[in-house]
Amino acid sequence: MKKKIFSVLLAGLITVVSLTGCSALNDAIQESEQEIEETKEQLAKDVQDIPEIKIDQDALDAFAKAGSLGTVNKDRAGNDITVPEKVEKIVSMSPSATELLIDLGLADKIIAIDTYSASSPFASKLKADLPAFDMMTPDCESIIALNPDVIFTTGMSSAHGEDVYASVKSAGVCVADIPTAASIKDIEDDITFFGDVTGTQDKAKAINDQIEAFKTSLNTASGKIAEKKTVLYVMSVPTADYPNCYTCGKGTYMDEIFTLCGLKNIAGDVENAWPSLSEEDIIAKNPDVIIVGDTYTPDAVNALMSIAAWKDIKAVKDKAVYAIDGDAFNQPNQYVMNSAYDIAVAAYPDEFKDLEKPFK
Repeated sequence: MKKKIFSVLLAGLITVVSLTGCSALNDAIQESEQEIEETKEQLAKDVQDIPEIKIDQDALDAFAKAGSLGTVNKDRAGNDITVPEKVEKIVSMSPSATELLIDLGLADKIIAIDTYSASSPFASKLKADLPAFDMMTPDCESIIALNPDVIFTTGMSSAHGEDVYASVKSAGVCVADIPTAASIKDIEDDITFFGDVTGTQDKAKAINDQIEAFKTSLNTASGKIAEKKTVLYVMSVPTADYPNCYTCGKGTYMDEIFTLCGLKNIAGDVENAWPSLSEEDIIAKNPDVIIVGDTYTPDAVNALMSIAAWKDIKAVKDKAVYAIDGDAFNQPNQYVMNSAYDIAVAAYPDEFKDLEKPFK
């Protein structure tokens, strides 16, 4: 009986302690919640007291542009250069540079060009009567007199080992050299460089994005081609006096483009970037397709197909010999992708029937 009474009393005591503990806990929770609410109210008041910060978007853009310009301290050849804070007057000494500058919206800032740019199809987009200089032997005195902010030159200008712009550099003009691109990546890096120097980074990026999108389209279509055709690129139609054929070899963006188009360049394993193939070499390789980029020989396709020694080559027998704009293909800028389009559609009309030319 005593044990029973003790058990009842013990149970009652535990119940009282439990109830007392729960009550204390509830009080603590309510007190914490009240403190949190008071803190939130105080923070809200403090935020309202902070003065509004206004951002000058023009100043922000100018700062971003200046910061980008400040990072350009070498040209594409690795030479040290100092880019002016503002680039308002540009001399372009290669057609590939001139065409790119136009697409970057800088035609009105070009104050002089090379002679090839002057006779190019896009010359009509430039100011009339611009001074034109020979890229190999430029009139440096006249160029200095124009007081340009920057001159974009080509590696071709130093082909003879002489710095033909030495006097221009000595006069304090920024001379940015652009060596001939060896790959599509080089071309994209050149475009980025032009954008950084001229403050047109967004437009440069948009062009590169377009190149990458087109490369993806080429890869997708060519990846479905089971039997890849072999191709020969003809830079100049052989003659009786010179029966050899200049073409593109390994380590060139042209060879890379043929691969993107689902073609195997018969000179793709030649270490020399610009090899000269003999008649015997070409006949032995027996290409399925021939692409002709000769812009000097009249009716270049028929001239090539009329070469007696080539009559049994598969491409000639199948009339799979196609002309493209050799000038566009030779100029390393975004428009080589248009050449890629022409090559792909010519070699595989069915496989690339839905492809669209990337740059209009």
